[in-house]
Amino acid sequence: MTVDPTLPALPQTSHGGIRSWLRFLVLFLRLTLPYWKSEARWAGGVLTALLVALTAAQVVIAIAFNLWYEKLFSALEQRALAQFLLLIAVLGLIIAGSAGITATHLWVKRRIQVSWRDWLSHRIVNEWMTSGRHYQVAQIPGDHDNPDGRIAEDARITTEYAVDLAHSLFYCLLLLVSFTQILWTLSGPPLVRLGDVDLYLPGHMVWIALVYSAIGSTVALILGWPLVRAANARQTAEANFRFGLVRARENSLAIALLSGETDERRNLYDLFRGAVAAWNRQTAALMRIFLFSSSWSVLSQVFPILVSAPRYIVGAITLGVLMQTAQAFQQMVSALSWPIDNLSKSAEWRASVERVLGLHDAIESLTRQAGSAGHPMIAREPLGRPALAFQDCAIDEPDGREAVARFRIEIAAGERVLVSGDPGSTEKLFKAVAGLWPWGSGRIGLPSDGPIFFMPHRPYVPLGTLRDTVCYPTDPRACGDDAIRRALRRVGLDELAERLDDRERWDDTLPAAELQRLAFARLLIHTPRWIFLQDATDSLSPENEVVMMELLHDAFPEAAVITIGQPSIFGGLYKRQIVIERSNQHARLREIASGPATARVSP
Repeated sequence: MTVDPTLPALPQTSHGGIRSWLRFLVLFLRLTLPYWKSEARWAGGVLTALLVALTAAQVVIAIAFNLWYEKLFSALEQRALAQFLLLIAVLGLIIAGSAGITATHLWVKRRIQVSWRDWLSHRIVNEWMTSGRHYQVAQIPGDHDNPDGRIAEDARITTEYAVDLAHSLFYCLLLLVSFTQILWTLSGPPLVRLGDVDLYLPGHMVWIALVYSAIGSTVALILGWPLVRAANARQTAEANFRFGLVRARENSLAIALLSGETDERRNLYDLFRGAVAAWNRQTAALMRIFLFSSSWSVLSQVFPILVSAPRYIVGAITLGVLMQTAQAFQQMVSALSWPIDNLSKSAEWRASVERVLGLHDAIESLTRQAGSAGHPMIAREPLGRPALAFQDCAIDEPDGREAVARFRIEIAAGERVLVSGDPGSTEKLFKAVAGLWPWGSGRIGLPSDGPIFFMPHRPYVPLGTLRDTVCYPTDPRACGDDAIRRALRRVGLDELAERLDDRERWDDTLPAAELQRLAFARLLIHTPRWIFLQDATDSLSPENEVVMMELLHDAFPEAAVITIGQPSIFGGLYKRQIVIERSNQHARLREIASGPATARVSP
């Protein structure tokens, strides 16, 4: 039995009890068993069968070495040089077989791990990055934060550790069965003499190994839990320190402008002192476990020899049998120590599985609600004609509270509509049309003459060249460099027109105003018939905001344009204005018609 001095942090979750573990394993299998119904099932099945065979071969190597051990010391005891030289050659064969089996086993195990992780990652990413679920899941309560970490790291641990733990458990079970039988046989006659007393104890070395392992496991468990807790506290403190550093880097401009370096240094020093304190607690726990593990590991090497030595002294067994018994005893104790040796790893595995399940279940709940009559959602359906219609729509919060009262409104093709008023409500309206805010009731009829092009407050900038950024999400090859350059020049980004092949973090390189101009260049490339903007010019000066909107209206004279913005800036550019007014925690739509009224709004 060994205790890892670098135990990873044990997540603070309730993992006690056999029933709890059984429920957890059922959930884990429900999440991962579909792998064996996927296209990868045949390759996975072959690799798993091969892994089982190689694991059995590893046990055969361990048994062969145990037998070789007996022959070696018997040859030494008899001073048989010829047998000794033969055993050296046999040892070479055992080492060669062990090396080949171990290397092949490692390759097969890692292939299973990466194949399973590939399937699970694709499954979670497909569930998450579909129909706006990646946005919606962040709006509902529950334990599913940091989906990036759950997909990248926890999905890896879920599959890698599952294979590691299953393999080591299977190996230890085979080892336990094999060496229990060997040790039982090596124990000799069932009568054991202690002084003047004869005890009938068949397989006494097996029972001694069981008691010895139980004592070691109990002590290790008592000493190990404080170490795991200390490691968890250290991981938390280190994470807090890293978070503080990242936060300072991300807000470096604001800190510099406010001359806040002194305060930030003090905060960072406090966080670092917490990390040092956690390190010291872990050191104290390590000292206690080292006192036990170092002495126990030395005792484990000699204890079986001490127990079997009386039989050798009286001539009941040979030196070879004595050493074979000691080695078999150590193998059996090692197999029995699997729960303790894997205590921290199994806890970390379970925590990661539960984090992946938390994200999966949250996405599944959204999917079930969307298709359930008991959970009304806003329906988005084709209208069948060139218009955008809100039919008895009400927008709610995710918890069911009303956000915007029921309304009816229709926007015809080519209309220019300005939406203003309560910022939270206008944002929810924008997201409801995009399908990102399904909470509520009623129906949104989508226009039949083309999709709606949405322009949020901060445009998304993908990784890649400037050409990729302007054309996103269209394939850049379909855009044409001349068209991209013209679009950049029309929005006032002449200096970027010759940098289409440059690769940079454009969202960090360009200021907010230029990013919004870049979004208008993207709009010019896509030439939609329906355009919905949400504060898409608020980083520009008021004069440039008007310039951009006039450019939009001139470039798309027949397109319908719906803009969330300020009437004081855009009021003269729109014939229709819709105001969302909030009163007593409820919001209602009201239209200000400065042209021919074409809409009907009702509370």
